[in-house]
Amino acid sequence: MPVLVCNASPLITLAKAGLLDLLPRLFDEVCVPAAVMAEIARGPVDDPMRNRLASTAWLRPVRLDAPLSPLAVWQLGAGEAEVIEFARLHPNHGVALDDRAARRAAHGLGLTVYGTLSLLALARRRGLLPSFRQAADAVVRAGLYVQSSLVEAIAVELGE
Repeated sequence: MPVLVCNASPLITLAKAGLLDLLPRLFDEVCVPAAVMAEIARGPVDDPMRNRLASTAWLRPVRLDAPLSPLAVWQLGAGEAEVIEFARLHPNHGVALDDRAARRAAHGLGLTVYGTLSLLALARRRGLLPSFRQAADAVVRAGLYVQSSLVEAIAVELGE
């Protein structure tokens, strides 16, 4: 997938884990909708992603041409809704979302969906990580909530 539209959670988690720079190695372009940029900018002063937001040249801020209606964010947050809508309007754009409801909505629209763990698995498959398990441990320590059985299943699938 050449282009990824990314929500705040994967960016924040990868930045806290020291793995943010995997994204430009996995995708030709990483787009971040305005609502996601605003959410990150409102984060804690010591947040690694907030501190890198302005200096990460490979992140491409994007806006929706027509703003979302309030109904569009009824079930999802503004960032998740903008990620999904931007990708829906731009064929061949995948999405990075960790929220289960957002992932289901994106799948329902036929989008290619990545969670933080699937991004790590992709990086491992491409030889960009020496160990999926170590990277998964790092994102869990950074605050990503995932079931250990899911990490184990992915690790086994990757031959670790």
